Amino acid sequence: MILDHLNNALKYSKLNPGFSQAFKWLDETDQETIEPGCHTIMGEDVFALVSEYTTKPEPECRPESHRIFTDIQVMVKGKERIGWEPLGNQVVSVPYNEEADILFYESHPAGFELTAGHFAVFFPTDIHMPCIETGGLQQVRKIAIKVKTV
Repeated sequence: MILDHLNNALKYSKLNPGFSQAFKWLDETDQETIEPGCHTIMGEDVFALVSEYTTKPEPECRPESHRIFTDIQVMVKGKERIGWEPLGNQVVSVPYNEEADILFYESHPAGFELTAGHFAVFFPTDIHMPCIETGGLQQVRKIAIKVKTV
């Protein structure tokens, strides 16, 4: 897992060939006005999911991980807490869905706050639980870029 400010994003470009494309797209895109939805960056290997939603109380959120894609989650507006822990022997609550590349766990990972201008990278070895309210429910705008793991 990586947590950093967008000003430092290029330092991570060499970790995966798709990262440089993802960070370039973020730099060239008006993150405040781009329409919510799915945006292709590099075929099926790198794409962005732009979303606006209201954060939720922690009991309504579910820890998840992915096998094929790494997530780069960028907070554009607002803030949320994201639970995180390394993948280990956690109990799976919902089996792997190959089409959605996701599985869920019966876990309660410790968390950190993701604020506007910052990003977090979650690799397939990271369990993460996004969307948790911090200091009350609030509207957020976030971009999750999915990068195929090499």
